[in-house]
Amino acid sequence: MNWNKKGAKGVAMFNRDRGQEGSVLVAVLWSLFFLAALAVVLHILITPQLGLAARLRDRVVLRYLAKAGIQRAVIEIRADETQDFDGLNESWVNNEESFKEVGLTEEGYFSVKYLHFEGDEEEGDPRYGFIDEERKLNINKAPEDVLKRFFEMTAELAAQDASDIAGAIVDWRDADDEPSENGAESYYYKALPDGYPCKNALFEVLEELRLVKGVTPAIFDKVKNRVTVYGRGLVNINTADAVVLESIGFGTSLVEKIITYRNGNDGEEGTEDDLAFEKADSIIPTLSSAKGLLPEESGEMEAALERGIVGVRSENFHGYSLGKFRDEDMTVGIEFVMTRDEQVRFWKEE
Repeated sequence: MNWNKKGAKGVAMFNRDRGQEGSVLVAVLWSLFFLAALAVVLHILITPQLGLAARLRDRVVLRYLAKAGIQRAVIEIRADETQDFDGLNESWVNNEESFKEVGLTEEGYFSVKYLHFEGDEEEGDPRYGFIDEERKLNINKAPEDVLKRFFEMTAELAAQDASDIAGAIVDWRDADDEPSENGAESYYYKALPDGYPCKNALFEVLEELRLVKGVTPAIFDKVKNRVTVYGRGLVNINTADAVVLESIGFGTSLVEKIITYRNGNDGEEGTEDDLAFEKADSIIPTLSSAKGLLPEESGEMEAALERGIVGVRSENFHGYSLGKFRDEDMTVGIEFVMTRDEQVRFWKEE
């Protein structure tokens, strides 16, 4: 009897111990399950964050590579030995050695480039280096008749349509709210579905041109690479292309003589033997001696000089610096405009 009681008690204790061990095992298994699930969740949550952190780190590196390209541009401007005049054979105009895929790290490099136009073609080809803004027409300074001629040529507009845009540009930038014959002031702009006032001040960025009466997206795309808002309004006769030169009032024959003189003996733009007019008051005698000017051609040049729309020097420079890794698609680009004394006028990161 006593033995049975002891035996039953032992069995009960044995079963209780086994039950406790089973409970512990179940608890351990559940803990492992939850830990595994937690690990999966953490992996799902953390992996994208790690990837984001890596991309942010890479973007910082690429940004500094792009900024290094701009510093390279600064060095080229500082090294300019002819700061009183600028031509198309300057070291900053087309220089693949200094601006094409310049490596700064094992995998990273910068390139500085711009869009180059030939004649009146709508499409351009990229070149390495940067350009002067004075080769373009300044919409803050250009006279109305010059603007009209420019829009006729570049946007292929009818005379009246070009005249309307030219007048609207003048009204946009002047200080009063009195419309010119072909222009528009606040009364027109405020009547639009999403109305806004006429600025009555100078353009600060080129994209403002899209707000001007008559300037459609298609027209803006045609003219945007040949207009600027920077500088004093003097078109650099040494760097401007045929379209801009004709826009300021030069006939085709005079433009041909200017470009032929600039290209030197080899007839090619941007080569070592290129020539440049060194002073505004020497343009007519220099060109007369080298190419011979007809009376009407001399008259065109004299008119432009008297109006103060022609110069020989550039003070504002525009380019696009790209930071990139060689085996990756990720890039950081910085579009910039800076002055000869290294003041930043425009900075846009992409």
